[in-house]
Amino acid sequence: MRYDAESIDAKYDYSEEYYDEENAVIYNRYFLIDYENVNRNGLNGITKLTEEDCVKIYYSNTAETLTFGLHRRINASRAHFDYIKVQVPIKNAVDCQILFDIKNMIKDARESEYYIVSKDSDFDQAIDEFKTKRYKVKKVEEICKLSENYNMTTIPLSSKKKNSVTSDKAKREAKIRSFYGQYFKKKEYVDKKEEIIQLLLKAKTRQEINNGLQKMFSNETVGSMLKK
Repeated sequence: MRYDAESIDAKYDYSEEYYDEENAVIYNRYFLIDYENVNRNGLNGITKLTEEDCVKIYYSNTAETLTFGLHRRINASRAHFDYIKVQVPIKNAVDCQILFDIKNMIKDARESEYYIVSKDSDFDQAIDEFKTKRYKVKKVEEICKLSENYNMTTIPLSSKKKNSVTSDKAKREAKIRSFYGQYFKKKEYVDKKEEIIQLLLKAKTRQEINNGLQKMFSNETVGSMLKK
């Protein structure tokens, strides 16, 4: 059975149990694991992921166990993990849930990358439809096939490139200041403007931003700010 991305909404109700739209953190990459299809092999490579990655493991009653080895790898990974048990009594419920969730997450995280970790060819039609809308949705059989090419190290720059790097930093700061002025107009944000802008300029990961904001605001306020 192939899935039409436009018809998934009509087949499946979205669960609010594990997705809080108001306080959801947006990640650079999402790995949606069709666990009953790929099992633990699909998670090969999770120890190479970063704080900018989110792994969502979708499972059902027929596949709801983790080995001790996989549990240790999950604990060693820096990525964020969500566990979604799908119990709706329809055929291919896990597949439907994965596609439905991608559609919902894209509303707030259009520029993020989405990787369906599965061997199931039934996803292909829906993925093609996502691509026609310029959404970054792909399918892989194991996370490691992507993470091996995701290098977070800094490449030394030649002196010829330094001027362009300086220019890029200036442009980035201008964009951050413009964005901040547009979306953070409350007094509590204005009072901390320079501290927050410097934090955004210096931080290398989302976790560093989160940690910095936690020193200035409540958890609820930080969650709202991270979403923006």
